[in-house]
This record gives sequence, C-alpha cells and structure tokens, in this order.
Amino acid sequence: MIDDNNPDVSVGEQDTASSQRDPQGEMVQEGGPCACCAGSECPDAVGQAEAEQAAADAQAGADGASAAAMEARAAEALRKRKAVLREVGEYVQSIALAMVLAVVIMTFIGRSFVVEGASMEPTLHNRERIIVEKVSYRFHGPQRGDIVVLKNPWRPDFTGWEAAAEAMREIVDLSGSMRPYIKRVIAVAGDTIEIHDGIVYLNGQALEEDYIAEHPWADYPLVTVPEGHVFVMGDNRNNSDDSRGSVRFLKTSRIMGRAIFRYYPLNRVTAISRPDVFDVFND
Repeated sequence: MIDDNNPDVSVGEQDTASSQRDPQGEMVQEGGPCACCAGSECPDAVGQAEAEQAAADAQAGADGASAAAMEARAAEALRKRKAVLREVGEYVQSIALAMVLAVVIMTFIGRSFVVEGASMEPTLHNRERIIVEKVSYRFHGPQRGDIVVLKNPWRPDFTGWEAAAEAMREIVDLSGSMRPYIKRVIAVAGDTIEIHDGIVYLNGQALEEDYIAEHPWADYPLVTVPEGHVFVMGDNRNNSDDSRGSVRFLKTSRIMGRAIFRYYPLNRVTAISRPDVFDVFND
C-alpha cells in the first residue's frame, strides 16, 4: 500500500522510522545516553560517585582518628611509665643518699649504741641506749673519766678501704662477734696506775670512786701507760674484761667515740659526764 503523502515509503517503513524519534521528533540511538545527558555526564552517576567518595573520605577520616587516638593512648602510657620510672629512680636515689649520709654520720660524727652486759653498772645498765660522739677526739685525746666505746679487742686493726669496710660490717653485724666494748678511761699516756687492797692509785693518788659497783678484789701492779694508749676499766670492777684482761693498754686509734647522752630508758634520760674525782687530774 502506498502512503498518499509519501508515495515512495511504505507504511511498515514509516512505522519503523517513527519508533526511532522522540516525542519532539528527535532521533534516539538505542542503548545510548538519554536526551538530557547528551554530551555530558549523567547527574545520577555523578551523585553516586560523589557519595562513594564522601563515604571513602569519611572512612579514611575515621581510620585517621582511630590511629591518632591509639597514638595518643600509647604516648600517654609511655608518659606514665616514664613518670613511674622517674619516681622510682628518685626514691632509689633518696634511699642511697640517706644510706651514704648515715654511714658518713656514723663513721665520722656519732651514732647510737646499745649497752650490752653489766660491766658498766651502776652507771650504765644492760640494754640501755646511748649516743656516742666522734668529733671531739679529732681535736684532743681522751680525758680521764671519759666513758668510751672501743672496738672489740678480738678484731684486728685495718687501714684504708679495709677500715671503711670493717666499719660497715660493724654497723650491720647481727652475730655479735664484732660487738664493741664500753669502758671508762682511768689513765692516759704517761700516767701510772696501780690497784692495791681494792684501791685504785692514779699517779700515786688514791681515787675516791663513788660511781663503781664495788672495789676490785684483785691487785694490779704499778704500770705506766705508754704513748698513744689509755688504761680503761669497767665501773663494775669485778665483772669487766678491760685493761686488766684482754683489752690491755688500749690504743687510742681503737676508740670509736665518747658516750655523751643516755636516751633510753626514758626514766633514765641524762647527759653522761665525768666524775668530779678526775677534775684534779685533767686540769
């Protein structure tokens, strides 16, 4: 059949041609972009790409924030560890310094001692605590009548670092094998000493000793104290190992200090002084 308007085109061909035009009469390519997107990107596709990019950026931001938080926590933990280590180090330094100061004070200035035994009764009793100073004997020698703490007579003499090590051992000694003695100086270098019929004669003069427990039972021959030594006895004359026994003449270098104060027990707190009987000899 022939179309009256276009005698050269059949009806079937005209229908096919019409199906390829849009309502405005434009030709549409099958499978191609829509008319509104011709020559440009589709808005829906762009929006989806932007959304995906925004989501990726948000995830990256979240990952970055998480990493930053982890780094912050790690830095805080490290700071706390350093603070703890610094505090522990300060404690260790303080303790070490305190120990060094304690050793220096006890070695060169003074320290506390516990009286052990009854050799100094009635002046000092067992388990009483006393303060012993070590400064005065750096300027002058022991005085007659002083109560002194001396190294255990069974311990050898040391010098240099060995002496320092020995001093440390004395401080921490728990066995009692290094227990020092405590006695009273009766005579110093150049003095003569003698005991006869229970009376002590110093430089030929009888001592009126009202501070002793009892008069000595045994006599002691007349001797002269050599240079650099002193003669010591306990106030409990019949219960004391002193210059009449294993101590012999005591080297002044073995004197650890002079007792100056009793601080325990509390009902016997008092300063320790020389008996008046020695004043005439020390002038």
